[in-house]
Amino acid sequence: MTSRREFLKLLGTGIVGLAVGAGIGYAAKKGGGVRTVTKTVGGGGAAPTTTVTKTVQASGRKIKALWVYVGPIGDYGWTHAHDAGRRAAEKALKGLVETKYLEKVSGGEAYERIKAALEAERFDAVFATSFDFLDAVRRLAKEYPDIMFYHCSGPWEMFKDLPNVATYFAEFYQLYYLNGIAAGAVTKTCKVGYVPAFLIPEVVRHINAFALGAVHGAKLMGKCGSGEKLEIYVSAPLREWFNPSKAREYAAALINQYNVDVLAFTEDSTAVLETAAEYGAYSFSHYSNMLEYFTKGKGASSPNAKRVVEHHLTGQVADWAPIYTYLLSKLVAGSAEKEDVWARIGDFTPIKWRRPPERSTAGRHEGAVYLAPLNTSVIPAKAMDEIKRLYEDMKELLFEPFTGPIRGYTIDPATGKKIGDVEVKVPEGQRWGRNELWGCSTRCWDKCFTEQQPKTCNTMNWFYEKIITLGS
Repeated sequence: MTSRREFLKLLGTGIVGLAVGAGIGYAAKKGGGVRTVTKTVGGGGAAPTTTVTKTVQASGRKIKALWVYVGPIGDYGWTHAHDAGRRAAEKALKGLVETKYLEKVSGGEAYERIKAALEAERFDAVFATSFDFLDAVRRLAKEYPDIMFYHCSGPWEMFKDLPNVATYFAEFYQLYYLNGIAAGAVTKTCKVGYVPAFLIPEVVRHINAFALGAVHGAKLMGKCGSGEKLEIYVSAPLREWFNPSKAREYAAALINQYNVDVLAFTEDSTAVLETAAEYGAYSFSHYSNMLEYFTKGKGASSPNAKRVVEHHLTGQVADWAPIYTYLLSKLVAGSAEKEDVWARIGDFTPIKWRRPPERSTAGRHEGAVYLAPLNTSVIPAKAMDEIKRLYEDMKELLFEPFTGPIRGYTIDPATGKKIGDVEVKVPEGQRWGRNELWGCSTRCWDKCFTEQQPKTCNTMNWFYEKIITLGS
């Protein structure tokens, strides 16, 4: 079976034809039947080449895949980015893959709506693009063992008993740290803020990374008492992924009531970015490059467009196309497997090695996750250099935001309310990896991500000590 590393190498060098070459021969052949696929793999350097032969079931037809979205495809956030990735993957695999989608599907109705689609039409794969679809995927994967399910942002541990479920995610915590540096470098009030959709581990780690980066940025610029006096305000959660009016309300409250002048957020619209600009505060892109919306898209006609562009610092952007192309290529080639794809800075790029800051690709489109364009008119040169340096270091994990010592306090995940004293969360000398960042302690491995998980097992249920929570 082709490994993920092999496919990443193919995808990074231009590729799709090579990646699915083994699949084209039998997928295009009518009549189906079992075919033998032979591939020669180079060892590199002095290592010998190896010929790998395997048997696959020929389909004799296109692969059909269904995407399920939690929001509308026009949100210009999470769902918009996934839909752009779907369309790009279908184009890259032209003639081999046909895709369809369901939009505005809530977690509560996911099972029935997906099942209805599967009963009405044959699909080979289902891409469930929200954590909210976890229960539905678990049920449906058992009922449809011949369909491959791909769950986005769900911990693979929840599907370890289901061979036809793979998991994937485009991870932002590194980018949020870099955004935080920009925030700490430009703030004049020494007060920055965050509007979260929910306080699940995914969002909490992003908030903490942003806060840690903001302190770094202020300290770097010698402001806000070298970061000691910087305040990071986090509003109560919206409890919705897409609610522009509520996001606008929460953003305005942070600005007007707490004098916040830089805002980050997790909500799938441009509402916070627009609100910040209206009040003269700075903000970011989220999931999509929102600058394009205000310069080339429908937002360009907005009377506030120019002001939004001026108050846009940078942002966290996902390109799901390489992930979807990679997963669909394996499905076409008969190599689909149970796996967990966690893409960070540098993944799905032709060259992952770090560059010197002066040649950094920070702020340019590359790989699965990257920074939106950097506002060089606002971000100080010293902070720009630091952002570029760390962006490159993160490609090789030479720098990681969650490296101890880090102190924080436990929160109520429903409200964000502080329920514990400040204590060491990441001990000195420790660097948190995938398990801890997803909210799971290895000492409770068998119970992680289950209803039986003790509260002490959740490692991402806390806020960094300088965060001021406004949850109630």
